[in-house]
Amino acid sequence: SIMQRYISLNVTQKPFDNPKVREALEYAINREALIKVAFAGYATPATGIVPPSIDFAQRYPAIQYNPAKARELLKEAGYPNGFETTLWSSHNHSTAQKVLQFTQQQLAQVGVKVKVTAMDAGQRAAEVESKGQKESGVRMFYTGWSASTGEADWALTPLFATTSWPPAIFNTAFYSNPQVDKDLADALKTTDRERKASLYKNAQDKIWNDHPWIPLVVEQLVSANTASLTGFYVMPDTSFSFDEADLK
Repeated sequence: SIMQRYISLNVTQKPFDNPKVREALEYAINREALIKVAFAGYATPATGIVPPSIDFAQRYPAIQYNPAKARELLKEAGYPNGFETTLWSSHNHSTAQKVLQFTQQQLAQVGVKVKVTAMDAGQRAAEVESKGQKESGVRMFYTGWSASTGEADWALTPLFATTSWPPAIFNTAFYSNPQVDKDLADALKTTDRERKASLYKNAQDKIWNDHPWIPLVVEQLVSANTASLTGFYVMPDTSFSFDEADLK
């Protein structure tokens, strides 16, 4: 699929304003175990901030599970005993609850105590989507994004552009990098594929190295239907297509 799951970190709030803290948490999550526990094996570890099937996606070396390195980075950042924080989820279904519980257990092993809340749509709208940076209570936020256009702009701009901070769109990390903003804007203005590829690579490199997220997994979609149903499709962005559906 092109559905990526991740945890955004509010980079405007302590302790997530410290890049070493953000990087530490990336090493604290065992993605292979998460896939088994929460996704029944139907996912792959994230290799970037854009799913591999999206046009212009960049791949990076897999983030290895390394709690010792996580603890070392936290110590360097001034948190040798960890800290306490909150982790919200944009959904309240069984998979999201499993991700929250697993993440809570994993972070506890490096000294980070997390209070988790799985939100329904109303809570998400009230607490996340409608509040700006100053009044937002978001700290860690588990969610997902599927760029239904299949290309990099809609995979990046809504999640990383400064203009996409809530309540505008969904940059729940409140991430802001002027060069990233410029690269994304310039890429949208050109039809030259080589130029686009260069700009999107530059933007993704900067974002990857700034660590505003804990990239988790890309889902694999599974569906079943009876032999009498034809023309029904589960789309890569997780939506359904009934346009050609026929039940005999």
